[in-house]
Amino acid sequence: MSRKAVLATTSILLDSESVHPGVTIHRAFEALRAAAAWKPDLVVFPEELDYVALGAEDCAKCGESIPGSLVVERFAGAAREAETNLVIGLREREDDHVYNAGVVVSRQGELVGKYRKTHLAPGEDAEVEAGDDYPVFELDFGKLGVMICMDLHYPEPWRILALRGADVIAHPTMWLDYTGDLCESVVNARAIDNQVYVVTSHYVNMPYLAGKSMGHSRVVDPYGRTRASTSHRPGVAVAEVDLDEVYEYWGTGDLKRRYPTLKDCFLGDRRPETYGAITCQDNLNQWKLANPKLHSQG
Repeated sequence: MSRKAVLATTSILLDSESVHPGVTIHRAFEALRAAAAWKPDLVVFPEELDYVALGAEDCAKCGESIPGSLVVERFAGAAREAETNLVIGLREREDDHVYNAGVVVSRQGELVGKYRKTHLAPGEDAEVEAGDDYPVFELDFGKLGVMICMDLHYPEPWRILALRGADVIAHPTMWLDYTGDLCESVVNARAIDNQVYVVTSHYVNMPYLAGKSMGHSRVVDPYGRTRASTSHRPGVAVAEVDLDEVYEYWGTGDLKRRYPTLKDCFLGDRRPETYGAITCQDNLNQWKLANPKLHSQG
């Protein structure tokens, strides 16, 4: 079979102007207009477009109810105009609760749903609460999951999304990386282990320097190969992929019939009865180093 899809990602510039409310969102709309020329099925934006460069006082005011968000309504109109599905990183406010959300909008401009980040970065819990669910969204080109930034380091939810049938996992983030190698390597591993396409979206500082927002937004295939990248610059990257083209297993005969693809092997031969330690509360902390070697004291 063949299920062709055009996947696009964005790299949004952060600079001195970004502290003004609406600048990153305006740049996201510009990126969407640029991506629309490729007639994409999906465009992914970075994490918390409405929050990323604001000061602490302004951050306290961030977030709108979803549904009901004026920002989401603006993106819904842009999705209809560009005729594409969107994943938008936004801060969500529900009564007294605040979440880091990945919002999914259809190409018809309808709110499909949202994912609330479940694994918060150190210190993030002072401002937002963690979500507790891993939805998979049915879109017109395939099934979509969303993971946000720090979720990258926890393989379990990625596997849950794969088991629930996700073809593509979007990864909005505001990653800072000294070389890009750490993030790139883990994204590649998540794509390979789960045999899914991963679409990452980052911010970028110009010029890119170690320890800054790195850009390098990518479309990654189930081989762990980069199909498209923005490099360390603002802009868009677009790749046409076949969602049915995963890693073909190299066996023959009965093995080939049992495992036509690595997805059949990786997901079909799981041993969940041996994974109890993952789902139990960890009270022993046997993984902790007694004397970690630290070169700096913060």
